[in-house]
Amino acid sequence: MTAEAFDAVAARAALDALADTPVTPLAKGFAGLAGPTTPRALVESGVRVTDERFSTPSLVVSAPAVRHNIAVLADFCRSRDVQLAPHAKTTMSPELFVAQLEAGAWALTAANPWQAAVFVAHGARRVLIANEVADPGGLAALRRLLDTTEGLEVLVHVDSTRGVELLAPLVGRRLRLLVDVGVAQGRTGVRSGADVVSVARAAHAAGLEVAGVSCFEGPVTAPTPELVVDGVRELCRSVRLSGRQLAELGLLGGGLVLSAGGSHFFDVVAEELWRDPLPGTSVVVRSGAYVVHDHGVYLRDSPSLRGADLPEFVPALRVRTTVVSAPEPGLVLLNAGRRDVSFDEGLPVVLAADRGGEAVDVREAEVVALNDQHGFLRVTGEPLQVGDTVVLGISHPCTAMDKWQHALLADDEGRVTGVAHTFF
Repeated sequence: MTAEAFDAVAARAALDALADTPVTPLAKGFAGLAGPTTPRALVESGVRVTDERFSTPSLVVSAPAVRHNIAVLADFCRSRDVQLAPHAKTTMSPELFVAQLEAGAWALTAANPWQAAVFVAHGARRVLIANEVADPGGLAALRRLLDTTEGLEVLVHVDSTRGVELLAPLVGRRLRLLVDVGVAQGRTGVRSGADVVSVARAAHAAGLEVAGVSCFEGPVTAPTPELVVDGVRELCRSVRLSGRQLAELGLLGGGLVLSAGGSHFFDVVAEELWRDPLPGTSVVVRSGAYVVHDHGVYLRDSPSLRGADLPEFVPALRVRTTVVSAPEPGLVLLNAGRRDVSFDEGLPVVLAADRGGEAVDVREAEVVALNDQHGFLRVTGEPLQVGDTVVLGISHPCTAMDKWQHALLADDEGRVTGVAHTFF
């Protein structure tokens, strides 16, 4: 294994280059700029997110909330002696995933070789691809990354002997395989312990290194939350037992890696995968959404609700919008819609509103529908006026961040502390 998960010098150089690359008025959220302006210059100017240089809709990321979320999950993982490989596909933002690496992440998790290439370009040197790679372009990208990046180590999921055949030409490189385990009617992954052994044997015979066994617990479903947790435990138990079997059969290339992902059940994963460990075992959790959290699905199902000693994450994402129309009593239209906010796990929630810097009471306001460029807001009590600012919280950060190329990083007083670039 490599000694470090990332090259700190390369990462810092990449971030410096982004800070010195001008953002233009053509960027969403920056239409008010007089001309191209570097993120560094914006920070040095002391500008706030409310400044006219920033048009709405605009995405604002709370820098203190991000620091908090990174720190508390890192602390949790250290306290449980498990490794963290955050799924950086959530943000695809170097300013955020480098901070996760600097906080001690063991690796970054990607969904495909393209994402892995983004992480490597910004300093990552250990990447876990929590997916199968079967397309010629993706396989070529893997080969190129491994051949041209000194010290790079890649772990990748595989769930079939055919998948092993496709990966076989990469033998001799720092490529390590994790046999992917799934659930019936779920997503990827073999469906039995016997299949785990078959795939591992094929990889071993091809000269590829088998690192261990992995899963994603998200597809586990059950009638009650308690039964879902039981299902997650059972899946993790099967991963753990399969990993032990591969070790006993001599099919591993080194120490055993057991991994699972997600931000809902990382506590269950850490507990279950770490039961009765073999010497040299590494348990790796792949939570991703926690870094920015949300005001919806993750807030409702936060692991902290299951135990007082679990991390409490803070929602970091806010979308600033403007009322552009008030066509009838009780209805106003915002200038943000499906192209700006997530909607697959619930509609945005109204967090605050102001008129010329003065707060407007929107406790009863509710987003009831979205079009491509408009949000429909039902209001009671104090009416909102055209030109008022409305701040929204989102549900499901993975499908919110991908709608933006740039986000404003800000402190608790709204001062811009940076620009988070995304690579979607």
